[in-house]
Amino acid sequence: MKKIISPLIVFAGAFLATLLLQKNSFVIQEYDGLFLLSGDYFSDMLRTPFPISGIIGDFLTQFFRFGVYAPLIVAVGVAAAFLMLRSILSRFSLDGDIIPTVLSCALWVFIAFAPTARRGVAAVLILFLVWLASWLLPKKEPLRQLPLWLDVTVSLVITCGVFLFLVLNGGIRERERTASLRVAAVMSDWDRVLAIATPERCSVDPDMMPYAFLALGEKGRLGNDLFRYPVKSQDDFDFSASAEDYGRYFYNGILYETLQCPNEAIHNYFQLATYQDHGQSFLVLRRLLSDYYQTGNYDLAGKYAAVLSRSTLHSQYVRHFTERMATGTPREADSIEFRKNIPLITHDPLTNLILLGAGGINAPASLDRVLCSLLLQRDLENFQAVFASARDRYENIPRYYEEALVLAGSTEDISARTLQRYSSFQGEILAQPGAGIPETFSDTFWYYYFSAE
Repeated sequence: MKKIISPLIVFAGAFLATLLLQKNSFVIQEYDGLFLLSGDYFSDMLRTPFPISGIIGDFLTQFFRFGVYAPLIVAVGVAAAFLMLRSILSRFSLDGDIIPTVLSCALWVFIAFAPTARRGVAAVLILFLVWLASWLLPKKEPLRQLPLWLDVTVSLVITCGVFLFLVLNGGIRERERTASLRVAAVMSDWDRVLAIATPERCSVDPDMMPYAFLALGEKGRLGNDLFRYPVKSQDDFDFSASAEDYGRYFYNGILYETLQCPNEAIHNYFQLATYQDHGQSFLVLRRLLSDYYQTGNYDLAGKYAAVLSRSTLHSQYVRHFTERMATGTPREADSIEFRKNIPLITHDPLTNLILLGAGGINAPASLDRVLCSLLLQRDLENFQAVFASARDRYENIPRYYEEALVLAGSTEDISARTLQRYSSFQGEILAQPGAGIPETFSDTFWYYYFSAE
């Protein structure tokens, strides 16, 4: 009984650290992973340098999407490594828990920084083979036996030290923050997205801003909150063509789903798949199935349902769609005329929104995205024209639209608060000509408009 205290300490440390510090990082591993009970999958894996660890790693990765499974798997692997190391070392008269704690904690750190589960599995498998081989050696008497309290105390200190190292590690925190943001966006948890991508955080990591603006659009707050963020140009509104490709395609897939354009979402998910190990992944398969179902293309939706049905954890997800397709009505094959009218997506976000609208695709957030894109381009003339055509959509004019309208010379329906603040803005500018724009107005459209691009 006394011999399980140290491994339990290591188990608890690895479990808590993974749960509290890396849960969403492991969820992203599931998003990018793939495990299928198919000949093609195993044939591909057998051609890799380390097929066994790869297959086992992929099998375990599929559990990472669910709650405590990733922390539990990591903790079990680290604790098992501890027990094997202690057994191996006992064959060399090295009893005690200090060395096993150090080495198993080193494995824990290795797993924490590994991009996939395969490397950790490979390390545990190698250790397992060494442990099996060690049984061929006679067990020797220990050179000296440390007191139990000392063994346990040192193990606890080492485990706490590793835990603290991971807590303080900037790379671990940043990766988890990005992973949490992406997971929240996939789950359409817009409140969570905004809690992560705050204006303060976006000033440090501008790549979070597109997610924040996506969430604000879905919450109907874009016209009231846009310039609370450190936005400098329209390039900050969406990922530009020069952005890192994996992140851009990941974001664009979600963006076009919210804009009710599943065809373009599908295009981006296909592009995303090219950056994943198998040229496909659980996330991409789930989104393709869902998006093809939304388009009414039951043939292709059925194809991806069949692929996912070969995984071990998607039976309920697949059944959800197959039951609806069995009772639904598929869309007929697209005619040439229909395909001619499908919007072409460009690298310009505003052009894309206009094309979607011209094609009859008008998601609730599309209008705000068009208006805010025009504000970011400082195009007051077109902003006024678009807003006038959609005035009846707004019971109360959003704050930044009021500020733009006032700047363009319109005061109709503008709140007294905005008019008063604009008067103060003009007064301060005139009182100190050449002094620049007062920082007290840094969260206004006027500040953005008159700032250098």
